[in-house]
Order: sequence, then C-alpha cells, then structure tokens
Amino acid sequence: MSYYGTNDYSYNSDFALRVRDMKKGNLDLGWLDQARERFEVRPRDPRRGLEVSDCEVGPYAIDAMPEVIRDNRGITPRGAILPVSYQPDLGPTLNRKTDVWAYRVQRYWEEAVSRQWNVSTDVPWQDLAKYDIPLELEIAFCQLCTLLSEVEMIATDLPAKWSHHMNSYFQEVKGFISSQCLDEARHSEVFRKRALANGVGLLKASVRSEHALKGILEADSYSEGSVFLHVLGEGFILTLFRSSEFISPTPVEQRMFQLVMQDEARHVSYGLQHLKYLMDNAPEHRAQINLFLDEAEKLLTGLFNSEQLEAMIVLGGKGTKPENIRRGVEAVGAFQGKQILEYFQRCERAGLPERRDRSPLLELQHQMIAALQAAQA
Repeated sequence: MSYYGTNDYSYNSDFALRVRDMKKGNLDLGWLDQARERFEVRPRDPRRGLEVSDCEVGPYAIDAMPEVIRDNRGITPRGAILPVSYQPDLGPTLNRKTDVWAYRVQRYWEEAVSRQWNVSTDVPWQDLAKYDIPLELEIAFCQLCTLLSEVEMIATDLPAKWSHHMNSYFQEVKGFISSQCLDEARHSEVFRKRALANGVGLLKASVRSEHALKGILEADSYSEGSVFLHVLGEGFILTLFRSSEFISPTPVEQRMFQLVMQDEARHVSYGLQHLKYLMDNAPEHRAQINLFLDEAEKLLTGLFNSEQLEAMIVLGGKGTKPENIRRGVEAVGAFQGKQILEYFQRCERAGLPERRDRSPLLELQHQMIAALQAAQA
C-alpha cells in the first residue's frame, strides 16, 4: 500500500505530476472557494481565556453531531470538511454519543489542563526531615503507598486502552481521558516517591488486589470500564484519600493527598456524568450495567487484602499497642462504611438508585469488619 492509502499507480502518478505543476506556480486554488459558513469565536469570560465551550458554534458544536457518527472513520476533527475519497478507516468502534459522552465534559477538560501540578516541586519533600515518624507508622504508610501505586497504574491504562476506539468527533472526551492518563501517572509517581523518601521503600504487592484491578481492564465496553474505574474504583479511592489525609503521619502526606484528591474528584465526576448521560439517553443499558456492577463490586473487595487493612488499622490507631489497634479497627470500620455510602449516593445521582438494594457490598463489609474484630479480640 502506498503512502496515500491506495494501490492505484495512476492516482499517485497523477498526484506527482500535479505537485510538479504546483512547483511551477500553477495553483488551482479551488479549495479557497469551499462553501463553508464562517464563525468568529471570542472568550465569553476574558479571565478564563478562549475555552472549548466558546467554540461550540455551527458545525463545530456538540449539538451539530448526530447521535451516531457514520461518515467519519478517520481522524477528521469535528467541523472540518470530510475528504471526498480515500479517507483511511481507523476502525473506531465507539461511534455513538452515548458510548462515551458525559455532561459537562468540556468543563472537566478545562479544569484538567489548568490544575496540573508537579510531584517533584509541589510536595514539600524537604520537610520530611523535620518529623520523627515512628517506624511502625512509616512502614504502614509505605504499605498503603504500594497499593496506591498499583491502583494508579490501572487508572492510567484504562483510558489509554479505549481512547483510540473513540470517534475523533468526540475530541473533548478523548482530550479529557488523555489528561487523566497524565494525572494517574503523576499519582503513581507521588506514592512511589513517598515510599522511597524515608528509606523504607515499596512493600508487599497483593495478588488479590491485582486480580481486582485486572477486572477493570477486562470490561467488555468502555461504559462498563468507566463505571468500574471512575464511579466504583476511583470513588472508593477518593474516600480513601480523604481518610488518608486525616491519618497522615505529617503535613507532607496531607499536602500530597490534597493534590491527588483534586484530580481524583474530577475523574469520579466525569464517570458519574457519563453514567448519567448513558442512563438518560440509552436506558436500555441499565440491566447490563447493573449485572456488570454486581460482579465488579465483588471484585473490588479484593483491594482490601489483609496487609492493606492492617496497615490502615495501624495508621488509624497511630500505633500497634492494643488500645491503638482498637481505635484503628473503629476507624477502618467507619471509613469503609463511608466508602460504601458515598458510592451508593453517586449511583443514585447517576440514575441507578437500585444499587443500594441489590449490592453485595454491605454484606461483604459486615463480614470483613466482623473478621477484623474477631482477630483483635
């Protein structure tokens, strides 16, 4: 196949002759007369600059897209004039708006690009030397960082897996999930650096946790992967970040969690708004999403392996003495209850209130807390 996407020798030969003719100054200039309505765009709010939402005009507007994209199989951006022939077929499989779209996705993109931060300079690493962290707390925190490094790697891979399957007309979504890949790579970096910063390093990885995370990548559709990653998985992790800020050994870790939380909250919001858009515009998917979540919720409990739970108990109770352990068990129980409650609230806002009644999470939580309490009795 030739560079121009055809085996037709005469086509390429004619094009070579045409290029030779243009070099002599013989231009056709017919493209200057292409019929196209012209628009000028200006920032609605000069303080924010020219945002993507300001460019929602005419053929460039989201509302101008059909619900199913049939005519663009290549990388033509929305609003451009499609090539008449020989457009390469890149095989996009996500061509329905309901496949990927989310309410307010333009706003999430603007926030993503304006709130980037630098792990090397925005976390006050030099301040760690000011604090004398007990070794048992340092080890427990590094065990937590090990799990979070694993989690963030999967959260990087899922958007990367699906991006090239999306029709190029959905450029706001493709841009946003690309920003998520950068966010998650940065999160993995910050937890890895924190584990190394005081000399303990990354600790025990978990087969149980990795099987749970593998389920995110194995989702059969983008929407299933998104609801598992963004609404369920990252929703749980967002609550974990909030709790971890509270039990952090020093202000350095508190700052670290504040930074990652702002990114994670954006990812969770996108996933919630995608699920809501799907439920509003394609309710026929409700049964399949519910069946998928029945299994995904069971898988997610794999994130809480014994080492991870014990590390959280030690951090929550601020030590390993019996009284510390009792306080830690109470803290972990409250934290897990909050994770589940906030997940149900997100599902309800997205249009799946039935998750509260059919979810296996409550029973699994009761079993886990009972086992923890029995082990410490």
